Amino acid sequence: MRVLLLHPDDAFCGSWIAQRWDSVVDLGRAPRSFYDECSARLGIPVFSIFDLAREVQDLQIWRGLLELGMGRVMDRFGIDWWDVVGLLLQPELQDVRLALRLAEKLSGCRTLVASRPSMIADAMQLQLGIPLEVLHRGVGKRLVASVLRRGRAAANLSLAQLRQVIFDKYDPRYGWRKKIARLPRRSSEPVVLLPTAYSNVTKTALSYARVLPEQRFLLVLARESGEVSPVPGNVQTANLAAFATGKGDREELQTLEVRWKQMEQSLREHPEFRLPIQIGILKKGPRWLRWGLPVRDAWNQVFETRSVVGCLSADDSNPYTRIPLLLARQRGIPAVACHHGALDCRMAFKKLQFSNYLAKGEMERDYLERICGVDAGRIQVGATPAPPRENPSLWSERAPWIVFFTEPYETDLWRVEAIYREVLPRLCAAARKSGKRVVLKVHPFESARQRRRLVKRILSKEDQKLVNVTDALLSREILQKTWCAVTVESTVAFECASAGIPAFLCGWLRHAYAGYAPQYARFDVGQMLESPDDLLRIPGTLRAAIPALDTASRLVQAISPPALSALLCQPPSGLR
Repeated sequence: MRVLLLHPDDAFCGSWIAQRWDSVVDLGRAPRSFYDECSARLGIPVFSIFDLAREVQDLQIWRGLLELGMGRVMDRFGIDWWDVVGLLLQPELQDVRLALRLAEKLSGCRTLVASRPSMIADAMQLQLGIPLEVLHRGVGKRLVASVLRRGRAAANLSLAQLRQVIFDKYDPRYGWRKKIARLPRRSSEPVVLLPTAYSNVTKTALSYARVLPEQRFLLVLARESGEVSPVPGNVQTANLAAFATGKGDREELQTLEVRWKQMEQSLREHPEFRLPIQIGILKKGPRWLRWGLPVRDAWNQVFETRSVVGCLSADDSNPYTRIPLLLARQRGIPAVACHHGALDCRMAFKKLQFSNYLAKGEMERDYLERICGVDAGRIQVGATPAPPRENPSLWSERAPWIVFFTEPYETDLWRVEAIYREVLPRLCAAARKSGKRVVLKVHPFESARQRRRLVKRILSKEDQKLVNVTDALLSREILQKTWCAVTVESTVAFECASAGIPAFLCGWLRHAYAGYAPQYARFDVGQMLESPDDLLRIPGTLRAAIPALDTASRLVQAISPPALSALLCQPPSGLR
């Protein structure tokens, strides 16, 4: 058996097609129809490695596995760096599990070929015990391809996005930014810390700050892209770069690196970690330590120089916003977590490092308990109050738009053009039938410019006239013009359901592991579509998809100011 592993960066065309294969395995993802067409064209089985994923089950296994490394790489502040870095490595560790399943499926393979080097290809080679041939191994070709790919990516970024990329890559320890950052005015006034690294996290944190106008908050931006405006009057803003110490403890770093290697040796004895360690996944740990310690020291300076009485993190997975939560907990300060999106699948395997978790409503609470196994006693149901409006529903039959709320599919290794070729023509047909227009509302991580080029490339001129692309922020005005929403599992489905707007979920494109779309459907957040042709039936099924009157009350239950103040400003009972 001769098998090709096709890298996500390589297209289903090129010189490899002329060779004989018994099977082609895509290391990226595409709709089922895409692989059916490729299989028919090539006359061999073509499928994605993600077809082997087990939704939800593959999440739930990791809490116990990650627990095996806990307590071995502790720093002087009590932070467990496996707890921080393990979350970053988990996606690659899960990829190895997929590689093991693929190796079992292809046990008769005698010739394994990869279109280019990859971690999955290395894992397959070791597991099968056969040689690996790489088609594009040449350093020169890979360098040219890398330059071209990065050039295309940079061309799609705004100046602000490009600046952030440069800072992330070349100034991770705040050496440059510290020189231009200003420390905020010193004050002994008690503040609740709001750490952030992204605008969506900031917006969620600020929405809670507005609930307590008499309480002072300190919003600290770990990355410039976390900045938003306006900011409530009770919130002071600062850049984490201003708190950077500029000096690291080299002896501590060396000690932690030794502890990391010892942990790695210990985990090697466990069968789930043996192959990941062989291919070097855990060797990335020391690099993250070298980045993380200066970030930790900057956050520690925030606690040392400000009277922090509580910490609210709207993303306790990202190291930038997890580290301050860990420091707060070590100091006996209320450490409260929530999530800026509708659901967070990583709660299934994260160590719970908070005193309380704020769930927006019953849907999120049910997901946390039933899917993620979070102790009910750690969950407090309490969203921020929505602005009052006379009519709880914003939906109107006369609304002009079918809005496709897109997502940054590239981050999940999707072949993006295949998705758009499957979805957009059908949405145009549904819009034409119902007298509406199609609006492509791009995710903040996407480029509207690039998506416009994609629309022009895949749609007929007649269909192009029906489509508009916008990167405007989601607003009441956009929702009022939305006749129906179409998405995969974006948080926008949650927001539409709360506003009485029907949403349709492209269930066949959902995340390989998270289980978001089934949870949405369970709580009437959207109607699940099982195939692309279901999009054509939207005009006839729209009425049935309108959310029930009590949907909003199950999704969002507002927290009272006294209850929020008690969570954020009073130490947990065991620490008083």
